[in-house]
Amino acid sequence: MLKLIVSRLLQGLVVLLVVSALTFVMLAAAGGDALSALRNDPRVTAETLERQRYFYGLDQPLAVRYGRWLAGVASGDMGKSMSSGEPVAAVLGRNLPRTLALALAAFLMATVVGLALGAIAARRPRGLFDKLCGALIILASSTPRIVLALVGLAFAVRTSAFQVGGESAGLASSLLGLLVPAFVLAVPLVATLLAQARDGLAAALREEFVQVARAKGLSEKAVTLRHALRAALNPLITISGYSFGGLVGGSVVVESVFGREGLGRLSVQALSSRDVPLLMGVVLVTSTAVLLGNLVADILLRLNDPRLRAADGG
Repeated sequence: MLKLIVSRLLQGLVVLLVVSALTFVMLAAAGGDALSALRNDPRVTAETLERQRYFYGLDQPLAVRYGRWLAGVASGDMGKSMSSGEPVAAVLGRNLPRTLALALAAFLMATVVGLALGAIAARRPRGLFDKLCGALIILASSTPRIVLALVGLAFAVRTSAFQVGGESAGLASSLLGLLVPAFVLAVPLVATLLAQARDGLAAALREEFVQVARAKGLSEKAVTLRHALRAALNPLITISGYSFGGLVGGSVVVESVFGREGLGRLSVQALSSRDVPLLMGVVLVTSTAVLLGNLVADILLRLNDPRLRAADGG
């Protein structure tokens, strides 16, 4: 297990290096920078612009700028935001918990709903409920997230039961304000987990060891949860691990529509202002979340499946 973790961490460092380099190059190729607005201000002199370019290193070649940023990150310094002047680490630290709370709430919703509906549908293949789940999968997976977010926003505003935007006062208000955005973020994952749980459990329930468990007199609930679910769990673990990081990175639309502070909304603001240090920090954090989700999935797969542990040992 330790060998696996070390291997995944080393692979993750390589991935982060490649992702950060590609992002840096694409931002430079897009043209413009955080000083573009100042250049159009007649009150800003050329000398002031040059001092700002020197301060932020914009007068250096692209490779030198990336090398300085990378050296700073390696030493724990992610630089300063070009739009606010705050340390990037402080800005990320203030917004990351909000996005993590949203992603975690969406993940829990998707897991509970997807597994519950999938388990019920798998026990009655080709029945009415199974067909309704099939329609739900198609609808949830094909509807654009922006449409889901706008419908959720209209629902929250119309009912007045859920706070939209701004800071919530108290735990209860915070949880209520989190429900609708988390549900919108969770819908595509519900479709994925529901499809996999339904098909995986339906196949597992036809296996010989499940029939033996039924013959021993075990209840259908015990057969499903104790025997069939574990056999169908590996793909679900893989999807869940890969999806959590995607939820963190996929919060852009939801946070923007609902006016919630977080990494998604922060990335939009950083991109519009060409705030390269801040945007690079967001990319680094979201990429790390994806890699950590994959690592947790790999560990859980080994814990659930002795065959994988034996393969690693061999």
